[in-house]
Amino acid sequence: MSQQQSRVKKGIYLPPAVGYSLSILLNLLIKNRVSLKYVPRLIAVLLINVINFPFRFYERLFINPEISKKPIEEAPVFIIGHWRSGTTHLHNLLSQDPQMGYTTTYQSVFPDTLFNKLGYFLFNGFTRLLMPGRRAGDNVSMDASFPQEEEFALGDKTPMCFYYFWMFPRNLLKLYDETIRVKNTSSQKKESWKNDYKLLINKSLKNTGRKIYLSKNPPNTGRIQLLLEMYPNAKFIHIHRNPVEVFLSTRKFFQQMLPHLTLQSMGDKEIEDLIFPLYKNLMSDYFDQKDSIPPGNFVEISFNQLEKNPLPVLKDIYKCLSIENYQEAEPHFTQYLKGIKQYKKNNHRIKRELLNRILKEWNPFMMALNYHIPDTIEIIDG
Repeated sequence: MSQQQSRVKKGIYLPPAVGYSLSILLNLLIKNRVSLKYVPRLIAVLLINVINFPFRFYERLFINPEISKKPIEEAPVFIIGHWRSGTTHLHNLLSQDPQMGYTTTYQSVFPDTLFNKLGYFLFNGFTRLLMPGRRAGDNVSMDASFPQEEEFALGDKTPMCFYYFWMFPRNLLKLYDETIRVKNTSSQKKESWKNDYKLLINKSLKNTGRKIYLSKNPPNTGRIQLLLEMYPNAKFIHIHRNPVEVFLSTRKFFQQMLPHLTLQSMGDKEIEDLIFPLYKNLMSDYFDQKDSIPPGNFVEISFNQLEKNPLPVLKDIYKCLSIENYQEAEPHFTQYLKGIKQYKKNNHRIKRELLNRILKEWNPFMMALNYHIPDTIEIIDG
């Protein structure tokens, strides 16, 4: 089923911990407080996790070792950028290229119930049954087979995953330091994480039957050096967007998604206040590390460019990164773009006081990326 044909249906979300190691899940519960109102959700997560245990145990014991031995032939391509900067749109576009492999939405939740046939049949069916047709916050189509951020799966065995914050948002900044800046993280844990990541990439390529791994993972914007330790020849595409639009879109996305995934109560104002340091941290780390990428392996684009002239931008990406077979991929890009013409973005309004705070706190990034107050946003006084 293509993304354009996905029928819109209601569904429910569950935290990705349903596919984690039981030890990881229990460790998270020991270290983080669960709000009383979310205890039923936690019980559902634990129940599915326990049911999934024999399937993922089998895959880890008998299937993963063989897959992990196979080296990948082509350098991975990492799409980086802050949330709501156009990373999903770019990922969905580039994944239309028949040579680009990716982590599916199903794999991101059940990374070790992928090649066990009975387990896959049960849990893929379960995922398709429950998954909503559209994502809360931005109306992007959803399906178990669509490309997804691999961060959801990166904490399934090694406790180094920034997306634990979806369950425990009060620890967001602490998680940032531990899982993106890897502060006070042992070398053993980092090596385990790298091995888990490489295995995830190998399984993604095998699952999609393609040769180039295409990643879209905003936390990687602050992990460039760590990724280069794994893949020295990795290619990077940084996509950016006006920070004012990013703030408003991120706030809306977090406020609408968190209630479906969280195990902690958190108010809208608290969420809003977390976005300011999160953006500062991620973009500061990006600017500090981007020069470590070898020449010819990095390209930077804006979301506005991609929206206005998608095919020239994509062609330039292939040229700058020396990715072959653009001509073969272009018809697939064109067909996909025709199918999303009806997609409508959210309109945004902002209070002047909040706008002034964004301009003050994020001014260095506005200047570095050459952005000003967008004309398309309605400013409200008072």
